Amino acid sequence: MKEETLEGPIVSRSRLEFLCDGVFAIAMTILVLELKVPDLADRRSVAELASALAHEAPTFFSYLLSFVVLGIFWFRHDQQYRAFRIITPGMLMLHFAQLAGAAFFPFCAALMGRYPTNPLTIVVYLGCILVYAWSSFAIWVVARKTGSTADLTTAAYEKSRSRWLRACLVVSMFFVFNLIRTLAN
Repeated sequence: MKEETLEGPIVSRSRLEFLCDGVFAIAMTILVLELKVPDLADRRSVAELASALAHEAPTFFSYLLSFVVLGIFWFRHDQQYRAFRIITPGMLMLHFAQLAGAAFFPFCAALMGRYPTNPLTIVVYLGCILVYAWSSFAIWVVARKTGSTADLTTAAYEKSRSRWLRACLVVSMFFVFNLIRTLAN
């Protein structure tokens, strides 16, 4: 198997950075579309509005949780991205997998808002996080192997790689636990 080298970028760093920021911005914005203003029989009824809003509590919770998760994804992506000198073909393909996870997140949030007690909802939600996390970890490993992180010290790389791996393993454990629980139902 031929190993990638830093002969030249497949795409400019700035173009990929703009794409990533755009996907995150759109995904975070789309999350709010699940929040609906309730229709009331009596527009002046505080009790009716409070009841209707309380009924939508799972959707509000899903929105807030998912916005925070996507915000963390974006922040961690920014931190990771700063270490890349160029984008290699392998890194680009893994970024597409990562962005597919981020773009799919609004669907997962909507599913959780509508079916919060369905165990399969948690499996889908965690599955999306799993795809994102493992692709982020793989980008980091591929970037190091191809020399894209040459300016990063070995200690800094190892510390970050360990953090990514721990996060991937924790999410994987939650995913497997919930998948087994779902299949047992």
